[in-house]
Amino acid sequence: MSSPSQIRCSPAAPRRFSPGVAGCLVLSLLAIGCGAKVPERSNILLITMDTLRADHLSMYGYERPTSPVLDALAAEGVRFDKAQVQWPKTGPSFASIFTATYPKNNGIVRKIGIPLPQKFLMLAEALKARGYQTHAVVANGAVASDFNFDQGFDTYVESWQQPPRADGADPNGAGVINELVRSILDKFEDDKPYFLWVHYLDPHFPYTPPGEYSELYQGDEHFDDSVRIPLDPTKTKYDMVRLGRDQILDGRDELGFYVARYDAEISYNDAKLAELLETFRGRGMMENTLTVFTSDHGESLGEHYYYFDHGRFGFQTCLNVPLFFHYPGVLEPRVDTDPVMLIHLTPTVLEFAGVELADGEWMQGRSLMPRLRGEAPTGDRPNYAYSEAGYGQHDKWQRIVRDGDYKFIYALEGGAQRWITGEVGNAFALFDLGNDPGETENLVDAQPEIAERLFRASNDWYRGEFEVLVDAAAEGEEREMDEKTREQLKALGYLN
Repeated sequence: MSSPSQIRCSPAAPRRFSPGVAGCLVLSLLAIGCGAKVPERSNILLITMDTLRADHLSMYGYERPTSPVLDALAAEGVRFDKAQVQWPKTGPSFASIFTATYPKNNGIVRKIGIPLPQKFLMLAEALKARGYQTHAVVANGAVASDFNFDQGFDTYVESWQQPPRADGADPNGAGVINELVRSILDKFEDDKPYFLWVHYLDPHFPYTPPGEYSELYQGDEHFDDSVRIPLDPTKTKYDMVRLGRDQILDGRDELGFYVARYDAEISYNDAKLAELLETFRGRGMMENTLTVFTSDHGESLGEHYYYFDHGRFGFQTCLNVPLFFHYPGVLEPRVDTDPVMLIHLTPTVLEFAGVELADGEWMQGRSLMPRLRGEAPTGDRPNYAYSEAGYGQHDKWQRIVRDGDYKFIYALEGGAQRWITGEVGNAFALFDLGNDPGETENLVDAQPEIAERLFRASNDWYRGEFEVLVDAAAEGEEREMDEKTREQLKALGYLN
């Protein structure tokens, strides 16, 4: 299998989907299971939890009971077993979700500070054009209004911008996020459907769950203190092999300590989610409401010697996230076991909002409505899931394609090749996730036909099927960040 010539996507004239075209904005009634109908314009509640890998939730088979609230909610809806983000970093991931475009096409990749081009129509803008009221409460500066993520929102509350708290509570913690949500509920208009996005942050490093949660899972039956992490207090931070002084918690070097802390953050956030949902139920705001839950990316917890970070590699620890749609009386509970991309979230939500999409497509995504109904796939289009990852230069990103349990990684950058394929100069890796979920055995030589097929799929996808997108870096200079946003991003490890 020979390496293809380098393909650089040449920029074309930007195209923006306007509310009057590209998916006629008309009301529709959609039958989903047992003759149930989607109300004319459903409320949309989108809940996202930062840095949440699917395999640390009970519903995905995790041994610790980290997520009883999420488990119960998912059990009442349609859960996707193999959901994959398009780039395992917060800004790029949400740019893909809300514009239904790939990072390779929208130009929003790893670097902090590049604003989302306003030529793209975002989910909130499309819903606002449908007559929705649009509100958001977010806890991560990577999606700050500084970077245009507030496009289309009537209310956009950023937790790190709030006044200092007298009680010393984490201003970006789930408890405070709930308070901020409750503070804007009186702004909701009774005569309009609502779109509300709530973005929690707690599982993000550093793992510092509050109060009694800090000791949750420490020393339990699943605690493993046999694996130790090399520490180097002389350096500020590492992301491979060892930890620097800003990453060391309580002087501990046991991997199990950090994993337990991560799991405790999930459990804390899960408990606070229960409180938020109770508030909404008490106000009757869960009626006629589609609830969607997912994450922007996962987290590497020492796999491949990559500690407490995400974005550098396209391994499943960082790509595979939870995804479920909850709508009692409308969606029949089921589990979809085929790969799915988060790029499809926005067109799906738009259909629930009454938008009629041509062939179910919007930008580069397509509605999941047929899969939510449990319908068998039609046509001959392969159900591939595509992603990118990496810290390399513009044309050196990793390209990932998944087909069922097989996953192919095309790594163009030498440093990534060392960790993904085992040797610099070898750009190709093929993994059988069903038998090797840890992605440790490269099957390129053992399964050359599968590797070649997915390699060609990766190249075809990267060359693109969508003509009019933009180079975000060419749209303008990096923006001068608000100082509070800068401070929060430093605390999260995004900036030095």
